[in-house]
Amino acid sequence: MRLPTSAFALLFLALPFSALAATPLEIWPDVPTASDVEQASRLLSASTGNRDGRPTSGEGAESLPKAVQPAVRFQKFFLRILAGEKASAWRADMEDFCKQAADTPVAAGLRDVARVWIARAQMEEIDALLHDYYRRNIRFPAKLSELGPLPPSLQTDPWGEAWSYSPTAPQGFSKLAGQRYQLGPARFPKLATLAEAIRDRQPAHVWEITPRDAGGNTALEFHAAQSTAVIQPGGEIEGCRLLFIGDKWALMAGTDQLFAVGF
Repeated sequence: MRLPTSAFALLFLALPFSALAATPLEIWPDVPTASDVEQASRLLSASTGNRDGRPTSGEGAESLPKAVQPAVRFQKFFLRILAGEKASAWRADMEDFCKQAADTPVAAGLRDVARVWIARAQMEEIDALLHDYYRRNIRFPAKLSELGPLPPSLQTDPWGEAWSYSPTAPQGFSKLAGQRYQLGPARFPKLATLAEAIRDRQPAHVWEITPRDAGGNTALEFHAAQSTAVIQPGGEIEGCRLLFIGDKWALMAGTDQLFAVGF
């Protein structure tokens, strides 16, 4: 779904704070829709910009545990992305999450999710170079090296690995090689572009979740049709990472977003 840029940018910046306390399922919805962006923007509006993630006033997001406050700050930038802000408006903030050295499940999850959005911003820049090449050669290059030296910020993906790139042909026209291309970071070679990721949000996995004791600590048992696993924060299930276990809720990280689940 494409979100109306101007409306939600204004909501994010100007809506009055809701008196109701924020709940994790409202702040980190599974598939953010237009109404979810509005609701979450209201709930987060009290936290107006402290770079350490601490709210400034109100009774909303600051009621959540301190351990997840960085994730609250991340969500504000994520909502701005979904509202259609240009990458230049949020890229530096996402890069800050990538640079965080804290060794906690929340910090690690934020680093990887932020890297996915940085990769999409970089892909937009490389796309511009590829289309400039195409205008001059009526085909895309066989290798990225044909573009000449890339700017230092684009030479590797956000994980420090070489980009996955290959020219392709339109479907059904195999003889027209080099008229399309596939580009992505090495670990996500078919990563959706920035525009696609904003437009086509996909639901996260659905599990039955049961709390378990693990040597005096809480763990969660995730049960799905094809898999069952008992994990603690830092563990993974079906490509999603468990970041934090709260009171009857947990914070998860998918490929490019955070989402809360109840149990």
